[in-house]
Amino acid sequence: MNEIADQIILALRTVGVAGLRIDELATKLEMKSQKIATTITRLTSEGLIMQKQESEGERYVLSGNLPDDLDNTGVGDLNGCPCFHCLRIGKCGVRQPDSPVRCRELEEWMLTDSS
Repeated sequence: MNEIADQIILALRTVGVAGLRIDELATKLEMKSQKIATTITRLTSEGLIMQKQESEGERYVLSGNLPDDLDNTGVGDLNGCPCFHCLRIGKCGVRQPDSPVRCRELEEWMLTDSS
């Protein structure tokens, strides 16, 4: 990983399940939001962090227990899971219009995942 990614993960690990918005991360890390947003997109696509939708906007949280050395092998089985970057995750659930039971992206990922 790179230095920015390491700093983001460390900051998210510090706040726990509360998560942080991009502007909060920018303030905490004293970086521009645009620079952080690019790294957040990559970390989300790698399954290391995920979006948490709330009324005031999107917060980002760690998606699993990462080892202390920030090696992503701890979540290797979940890399690429479409749930981590799904825009409907906040309204997804059993007996809901958006459901993991009927999610085509999740089904395709589960059937094609080679790990």
